[in-house]
Amino acid sequence: MARRSLNQRLAQLIQGEQTDAVIRLEDRATQRAIGNLDNDFTTLVRRTLAAWTTAFGSVGGEATHDPALRRILAAVRAAVRRLLAPLGPRAQQALDDTLTDAVMLGASQHAAFVRDATGLRPATPPPRPRRPLRDAAARVRDLVTDRRDRALAMLRPTVARRWNQVLTGIGTARGALSAVRSHITWVVGQAVNEGLTAGIRAIGAQKLWVAERDACVNCAAYAGLVADVGDDFPGGLSWDPQQRGRGEPLPTPPLHPNCRCRVVAWKDEWVEPGVLPFPEALRREARRSIARGFSLQTESNAARIRAARELLRRGANLPRSVEAYAATAVAAGRFTTRSVPTGRP
Repeated sequence: MARRSLNQRLAQLIQGEQTDAVIRLEDRATQRAIGNLDNDFTTLVRRTLAAWTTAFGSVGGEATHDPALRRILAAVRAAVRRLLAPLGPRAQQALDDTLTDAVMLGASQHAAFVRDATGLRPATPPPRPRRPLRDAAARVRDLVTDRRDRALAMLRPTVARRWNQVLTGIGTARGALSAVRSHITWVVGQAVNEGLTAGIRAIGAQKLWVAERDACVNCAAYAGLVADVGDDFPGGLSWDPQQRGRGEPLPTPPLHPNCRCRVVAWKDEWVEPGVLPFPEALRREARRSIARGFSLQTESNAARIRAARELLRRGANLPRSVEAYAATAVAAGRFTTRSVPTGRP
């Protein structure tokens, strides 16, 4: 197989099949943690709205009857406590039960990558989750408690006298669900990368940062970076000049909540003369992603434009058509599309 085709296959393995397996693990833990709470909060909003309109006639004005307001808010506060009370312990248990599977998944994905990259079949001792992973899992309780307490403070008669203020308070409580989802993604990502790192260390390789195809401007700056297994990656890298310099050195991804970057094994001896090394292929693909604006819609368009402008300023070293596309987007101040196309990475 030609090295270029192998590079494509390796990228597809990591960014596709293996990332999908990690997402399935995250989803399993998230479902166990959150259950039907989304529906329960929707029901709480609906019932509270009905009580509000019955008491005050509409959602447009300020509450005019203090006893009715106190009854409504007392019921909402009790519901928030009831809904969120089991979430922290349940989320921690779901994470605790997932950590070993996540570390083992990382180890098995390491073996699959090395096998595809070199034809070798490394024997990797099964790693176990380290104590910092357990501690990270436990912190999910604090996240839930913080959202609950913030919501309760907002749902007092002296603060919430309009329907939109009540809705904001309920939304703050509901934000605990998003916080749990993000924390599960973060901790599972750490665990998978811990398993990957154990495999890398076992074969005496370096660690190579692999970003997602629609990675943010910060993660894209790490794509293709190689570090010794005992060293940290530098902190604060970014294609966006306004975000550069933020962050501390870190041993592995994830770089931020919801990050699904990972490390894989790399040895310079795997380079074949006359062909593009895999780390450089990853760096080139990251530059192409910046030039094309491939990203999630949750990321700032302004950040993507600043990143593309910086890429062109430095010299993209990409096909003329791709650089022209980036220049047009920078001039217009937006990318016409930001979705990663299907097909070849």
